[in-house]
Order: sequence, then structure tokens, then C-alpha cells
Amino acid sequence: MTTAIEFGCLVRSRNSLLGIGKVTEITPDHAVVEYFCSMKQRIHKTLPLDSLQRVRLPKQTRCYLYVEDKETWTIGRVYAEDNYEYQIDLPDRQTIVAIEQEIYVRCDRPITDPIEILAMKGHETPYFHAKRSRFVQCLLQQRAVSRGMTGLISANIALYPHQVEVVRRVLEDPIGRYLLADEVGLGKTIEAGAILRQYLLDEPRKQVLIVVPQYLLAQWQQELESKFYLSNFTKRVQLVAVEDWMQISRKDIGFLILDEAHHIAAMASSSSKVQNQCFETYKQLAHKSDRLLLLSATPVLNHEQDFLTMLHLLDPTTYKLEDLAGFSAKVLKRQEIGRVLLAFKPGAKAFVLKTNLSKLQSLFPDDTYLLNLLDQLQQQESTTEIDKMVQVIRNHISDTYRLHRRMLRNRRATVEDVIFDRNAIPKTEDDLDERSNAIHELLEEWRTVAPSGQYTRIFLLLFRAAGTWLGVLKAVVTTRLKGVSNADLVKEFGNEDVRLLVETPKFSGEEEILQALLKILQQPSEDGDRLELLQTILLYHLSEVLKLQSYKGDIVKLLEQVQKRIDRPINGDFLPKIIVFTSFVQTCAELNRYLVQTFGESAIAIHQYGTSREQAEDNINRFKNNPSCFILISDFSGEEGRNLQFADGLIHFDLPWSPNRLEQRLGRIDRIGGKVAINSWLLAGVDLPDSPHQAWYELLKAGFGIFTQSVASLQFYVDEKLPELENILFNSGATGLIEASAQIQTEIETEQVKISEQNVLDDIDANDENALSYFQELETYDDRHQELQKATESWLCSALQFLRVDNPDLAGVCQYQPSDRTLVPANVLVERFSTQAKKPGTYNRRVANKHSGIDLYRIGEGFTEKLASYMYWDDRGQAFAMWRHDKAWDAGEGTEWLGFRFDYTVEANLTFAKDSALNKLEIKTLRRRADALFPPKLETVFVNARMEIVEDTGLLNILQRPYYGKDSDYRDYNLAKDRLSIIDEFIDPGKWSNFCQLARKTSEKLLRDRTSFGELCQQRAKVATLKLDNRLNQLQLRLDRVSEATAKSSLLAEELTNETNISQALVEGIYRPRLKLDSVGFMIISGRSPVGENGAIG
Repeated sequence: MTTAIEFGCLVRSRNSLLGIGKVTEITPDHAVVEYFCSMKQRIHKTLPLDSLQRVRLPKQTRCYLYVEDKETWTIGRVYAEDNYEYQIDLPDRQTIVAIEQEIYVRCDRPITDPIEILAMKGHETPYFHAKRSRFVQCLLQQRAVSRGMTGLISANIALYPHQVEVVRRVLEDPIGRYLLADEVGLGKTIEAGAILRQYLLDEPRKQVLIVVPQYLLAQWQQELESKFYLSNFTKRVQLVAVEDWMQISRKDIGFLILDEAHHIAAMASSSSKVQNQCFETYKQLAHKSDRLLLLSATPVLNHEQDFLTMLHLLDPTTYKLEDLAGFSAKVLKRQEIGRVLLAFKPGAKAFVLKTNLSKLQSLFPDDTYLLNLLDQLQQQESTTEIDKMVQVIRNHISDTYRLHRRMLRNRRATVEDVIFDRNAIPKTEDDLDERSNAIHELLEEWRTVAPSGQYTRIFLLLFRAAGTWLGVLKAVVTTRLKGVSNADLVKEFGNEDVRLLVETPKFSGEEEILQALLKILQQPSEDGDRLELLQTILLYHLSEVLKLQSYKGDIVKLLEQVQKRIDRPINGDFLPKIIVFTSFVQTCAELNRYLVQTFGESAIAIHQYGTSREQAEDNINRFKNNPSCFILISDFSGEEGRNLQFADGLIHFDLPWSPNRLEQRLGRIDRIGGKVAINSWLLAGVDLPDSPHQAWYELLKAGFGIFTQSVASLQFYVDEKLPELENILFNSGATGLIEASAQIQTEIETEQVKISEQNVLDDIDANDENALSYFQELETYDDRHQELQKATESWLCSALQFLRVDNPDLAGVCQYQPSDRTLVPANVLVERFSTQAKKPGTYNRRVANKHSGIDLYRIGEGFTEKLASYMYWDDRGQAFAMWRHDKAWDAGEGTEWLGFRFDYTVEANLTFAKDSALNKLEIKTLRRRADALFPPKLETVFVNARMEIVEDTGLLNILQRPYYGKDSDYRDYNLAKDRLSIIDEFIDPGKWSNFCQLARKTSEKLLRDRTSFGELCQQRAKVATLKLDNRLNQLQLRLDRVSEATAKSSLLAEELTNETNISQALVEGIYRPRLKLDSVGFMIISGRSPVGENGAIG
């Protein structure tokens, strides 16, 4: 039965987030509820009567009572309750009984000013203050080093400079619409995940839509959960495949992420109406969303149409779809600028710098800021200073004249420290199969006899089929002979190629060649086919790993020993993770059959075209996480999007015809987090001088250089080159492929220069002095995880009496649980901590990185945020009074020092930006930028009883000493409970409250007037002015380059106006920062103990 709501009773309402309030008025359907913030501040809300629930205050609840006879307020804690009658413990060790109507409980708003607690003498032990202060410092330091990027610092990711710089740029920008264009393998998904996490933390209501290729759905889901704790934000994120555009819920989408955005952009110019409609849907969503991230590694060169379309999604006013000619001209102009910047770089010789300096002056005659930098450069003499100035100039040109100022690109060449140089040249293994020579001869005969035209393509099919499991070649030959389509071959080569194979007339003599070929293929191999060769490679490698080399002379015995060790491993055994790649679905199935028969089903995982998404994910996870599963077999379906950098070895069972496909394959392993070197093998085919398969490998290795460098940026060149190579293969065989190598190498070098000339303008410099300094501070602080833990537990465990329960299986992982001694009311434990406290967590980022499902205890993480929120609400530790006994001080009465300690949180004041009409999300973004310019900190000021600031070094040393609650030369006494009367001996009780309030008001002025504080504000404001002015200058220069007609409606013009106002507000807010009193203490210093302590004289 529901307890009746009465006048004066304490209630909660499901319609209010303010917590507990007191009913002050009742009507038939409604009640007025008064929410108690402080003695001076109350909030009144009229709420439906049926939304209210009467509450019983549990033990430890802090409460306020008005003492009528003394006309004053007092503070106590609930000790016991019986039928809404409460036993209250008071600060002076007295206990009173009070009815519900006499009790007030603070609502869920944090304390606005701790001086009120001290003025009421509701303070508690300085022990709490010492523990709380340490945690407050820890929280502020985390905020300062992360620049308020809680979504980044609390994510379960390794920190890399280039990724942190991308995230920083996006999160400090109120216009969060960006194209993330890092090269393949550098972690665009991680960057997007950190930005997403911050959005979800900042914006509690709006939805997020993430659109990805279908084959990446499960991987995105897994990454977002394991690294960014997506399940903490239930039902707020839609993750959908591109193709499912008709099923999207468009309601309240505030943030849109489009992965592989160039594919979506290409739909705009597709001949398919369905694809056009799909593009239109995503375009409308992109233009409507407050926040937008496009992810694409596609270079602009040779992809102008798609790139223009992507930029149109970001900024439809400036980048119009119909202006391809203008956009292409802009790209061409960048080539010239890029050519200069490639030479104009730190470390360049003096004459090179001088020559290109002149070119820059000619290219940018109206950029006065740049011209001034160039003049300064000419005045430098020190090599170090010259290199610094050159880098500043490069960064200015890049930030100002990049294709779009919100396009961020990192290249492998510029992030060498975080990704290893590619070293994927495989060890080649030649065919053992005695049939290979005859097959080679017959294919060469077919090639030399066949006419050109369509037969060129048919030979390519024969060539590809002969380079894998010969069952594929048999299927191709049979299909060609019978002239009947084969569904399995359609999966391998596509409808058009199979149609060509079936319908193209046979040339004279072809039937005989194919019949001879089929006859050979129908004979079993005596020396061992390609499957047996693969088995031998695996067994020999395992013999090295398992120390079974003595059995290598007998493959049967070696297999027996390996199978025994797989079934019954001995201590220390480790099975290497090996991926076997093939381009063919049929080969994949046959490999799976054969290797399961060899090593057992539990040892093999498969990623095969046609497998369900869920099954593919299960198989990948089993391969990654199950020590007994050490071989993953994959066809072409696993060559895109998968993160397999944890693998130890890679076997190319065959090579794809397209270098772009091979790049995708290598890219599964050649990624951030990959190993320095992995074992790699290639089943290279027959060992003959004119083997086209050997020649194709040599061309890939020497011509394209694909095993030692990424060719991801050369997609367009490769696609254009393949038809030419197809003709060379048909007309000249192996010899032609080998001879093409030198020409391809030269063409690639030329193409790479062109791409570099384009990219140099768009590259961001994570090694820029400011960016590097920020990252190093963040990384250094983050590594001090033991200090983080001690600071957190000083409040959580030492003060609040939570228990830490260490995980017995995972070192460094723990949970926090309440006990009978925990000083937190039961209802608060349930409301604030019950969910988060159940989750295991760690302070060590490396431990979190190794184990999914482990929270990382940082600001932004659920438990830490709940603990911080409770700390700022709880008045314990916010006010104290103590007697500090110092034996060196005069012990005589009347010689005591009296005064206050005030701890202020200092941060840039954002109230000056109120005229900019920013929404809540934009204010949080602005706060991050403000934290970067003026890192928040805790400032302490001591004020004596005469309202003067303490500056004497000796006295400050005593005042700043840590709290000592036990006997020593420096004993501190808590002036609360039965020692409260000691304060009355020094300050008239009737004047105490005004005395505190005067000290509070005076302390803020004294802090602002302190010389060192004023110098700090001026210095920070000066640096901020320079940075913000540079930002405004870059915006103005970009606006100047836009046509007058476009400029009027351009977002740039609006942005420039807003940025000007915000910059002025930020500088003003740094000159006059916000001071918020965090805690206060009254202190007495004496050479004696207080009256009655240790026999002290009264």
C-alpha cells in the first residue's frame, strides 16, 4: 500500500531529477515540493501527486535541522529511523530525535559554496579533506592533460600521437564535421570511436547513426564494444550496412558516421537509380546532422568526382556537385604548392630553402602572416631555429590552404614510429607436383596458338586457375570443353568471365589441348600436390616452434608428434597464429577439408564467401582467442576490412591477379599493433625460367614493390595498368611480365611524387611542437596509473570505506564493493554505484588493452564519474577546522595563529561567451578548447584572522603540511564534535558566521591580486591570443579565396564571425578566470595541544 503524502514529508518524484525534496503544499492532484540546496537557496516545483513517493532516510544520510531556540541551523547524520522518526547524530557528539517535518535533506545538486558548511560548524574531520583533496587534484590533472577529452582518455585504446591529434582537432572544433582520410591501417576507426564516445558522453539524448560496408558490421560492433564500451549507451547507436538505407530510423540523429565514404559518394554518379536514391538518403542525413564524420583513405588525385561529392556532404555551400571543373582546377593548383613543400622542409639545404622561399612568396602574395614568417626565417642563423620556423611555415600553409580545413590525413611515411616498415617478402616454395611441368607446357601451347581478342581474357582465367588448387583449373577446363556454365566458377570469376568462357568459340586445336590438360588433371600426383606442400610448410614451421626438428627427416613421424602436442600440449607450448589466404572459394573449402583432416577440427577456423556474418565472426574470434585454434583459412571474403594484426604468420596459397587485392590482403596484418616481423610463405608454382606465376610474383615484388611498401594510394594507377598487363601476359608470357617490371617501377615513382604533392597539403603534423608536447604530457600522466589508483582510493577506500576486491586471475584488475563500514547511505549506493561497481576495472591502460570487458578507471568512465559526482555532492571533506600543534611554535596563550585555508578550482571563464548563443554541446566543445589554452588547476590561498594573505615562507611551510592525526612533532586535532567549543574560545559564536563569510569574500580578491596568479593569467592570455589570432587569420585567408558570390552564403563567413566572438570571449575568460571554492578550512597553529588533550594546560 502506498504511504500517504503529507505536508512536510520527504519525497522523490519520477518527474524530477533533483532527488529528495520536502512537500510544502498539497492540492487534490498536485503538490509543491521544495528542494533544499542550501540555507539560502531552495527550488520549488509543482509536481503531480501520483508521481511522488515518500522516502525513508537510511543511515549515514546527511541532514539539516533548524534549531528554533538558537535561531540557527545545524547539520547531522541519520543514525536510526523508526516510523519516520529519526535519531540524528550532531557534530558536537550530541544526539537528538527529530520528526520528518523538521528535517531537510540536500537535493542532488552539488554544493555551491562550502563556506556555508563551515559557517554552520557542520564541518567534519580534516582527514576527509586530505583524502578528498588528493582525489580532486587527480580529477583536475586528468582533465588538464586530456584537455577535457574524457571520451579519449577513458577509451580502452593504446594512445598514438597521430590518432590523438586527429581526435583533439575534431573535439576542440564546435563545427564537428570532418573527413578522416588516414591511409589504410592507421586507425581511422579508432579515431572515429573516440570522437563517438565523447559525443555520447556530451549529448545524452540524440541518436547516432553509423553506416559501414556489410562485411565490416560485426567488426565495427566488436571494436566499439571492446574499446569504447558501446553497451553503456543502450539504444542510442544504430549500426547499419550501407545497403540497408531503407531500414534506417531517422529520428533525432545528431551524429552521422559514414565508413568507406567514397563508395557512398560514387553512388551519386552511378547509372543505377537505386544507388542514386541510396546516395540521396545519406546526403540528406549528412546535411541535417549536427555532427558528421566521413572515413575514406581514397586519395584525391584521379578521384576528383568522388572527392568533390564527399566534400559536398561536409559543406554543400562551398563544394557544389556541378562544379567539377572548378574543383579539378583547385586540385591542379595544389600540385604546384605541394611540389614546393616537398622540398621546403626541416633539414633541407640552405639553397633549397632559399629557392623555395621565393616561390612561396610568389604563390601567396596576399598572405601577410606567411610573408612575415618567411621574413623571420631569413633572419635565423641557428639550424635548430631554422628547422622550427620551416615547420611552422609548413603547418600554416597546410592548415590554411588544404583542400578542406576539416579534412585530416595521416600517412604511413609521417607516422613511422607507430607502424613498422612493411617487410612481407615471402619465402617461396616451389611445386612438388610432377604434373606441373606438363600443365605449364600445355598452357603455354594454348597461349601461343590462341588468337587474340576475347582469348586474352580466357587465358587469364586459365592462368589464375592453374596457380591454386588444381580442382579450380579442372573446373575451368571442363566448363570450357562442355560449354555449360558452372555456378561455382561464377563465384570465383563473375558472370561475365564465365559467360565468355562458355560462349566464345573454341579455336582450331584448342579441344585437343584442353583434353590433354584434363587427362593430366584427372591423374593423382605421385610426389605430392599443392595441398601436401602446404602441409609440409606448416609441419616444418611447427617443428621449429615446438622443438621437434629431429623429426623433420620423416614427415609421417613429424605429423604424429605435432598431433600429439596439439592434443596434449606440454607446459610452455605455443601454437603460432597462421593465416592461409587463397583467392578462391573452392580452394578455401578444399583447404579446410584437408587441414581439418590433418590437424583436427578444433585447430582450424575458416572465413569463406557465403558463410553467415555471425558464423564468420565466431570463427575469427575463435582463431584469435582460442590457443588451440592456430590456422585461419580465408578466401577473398577475408581480404577486406578485417583486423588480423595479431597473427604470427601468413601463407599465400596463391596470388590474386589484382595488386589492389593483394594490398588488401597484406593490409589485414600490416596495421598499427602488428608485429615487427612475421613469417610469410608463398606457394610459387612450377620452378621453370618461363613460369608466368613466378614472373607475376617477381613483378609484384620488384615492379610494384608491394611486399615492402603499401600501394593503397595507387589504386587508380593499378586499375588502369591491369588491362595492359593482361595483354602482356597473353602476348609475351613470363618474359613480358619480367620486362614490364622496370617500367612499372618508374611509373610508380612518378605517380607517388604526384600523390605526395597533393597529400603534403592535407597531412596533419602529429610531430608539431604543440601537438607533440600535448601527447607527451598525456602519455606521461597516463603511465602514472599507480598514482591515479592511490589518489582515487584515498577517497574511495580510506575515506568512504569501500573495499577493493582484486581479481585473482587478472593482475591489476579489481572491483569496489561496499561493506558494513561504508560511509554512504544505502539508497545512494543503489542509485549511484550499484551498476558500475559490479564491473571489473583497472587503472593500467596496458592491462585494459589486453582484456575486453575491463573498464579503464579515468574521467569519462562510469564508476569514476559516479564517484566524482558523489564527492562534489557530499559535504564531507569540503569544510574542516583543526588545531595544528607545532613544537617549534610559541606555546604561550595568545600566541596562536588563526586563519583559513581556501582551495579554489581555477578555469577559464566561459560566461563571456554567452552572447555567442552556443548550445550545450558547443559549450562543452568550447570548454575543451579553453582547457587547452588555460589548463584547470587547484590554487590554495591562506588568509589570517586580519584578512591578510599569508606570504611568509616559514608559516606557509607549516600551513601546507599534510594532515597528521597521530602523535608526532606535528600533531593535528580535529575541531569538531566535542572540540567545537574550542573555536568559540577564539571567535565569538555570534560573529563566527560573518567572520567566515568575510574571509571567503576576501580570499577570492586576495588570490586574484596575487602577483604570481596575475602573471599566470596574463601569460596564458598572451599565448591564447597568438593561437586564436592565427586561427582567425587562416579563416580569413580561406574566405578571401572564395568567390564574392559564394562568400556571402558561405559557412566560412558565418564561422569567421562566430570564431571572432568566441576568441574574444576566450581571451577575456583567461584574463579573468572563474574561481570556484572547492574546500575551506579553519586552522589554529599553536605550540601546545588544545585544552584537555594529552594533559595540555587549559
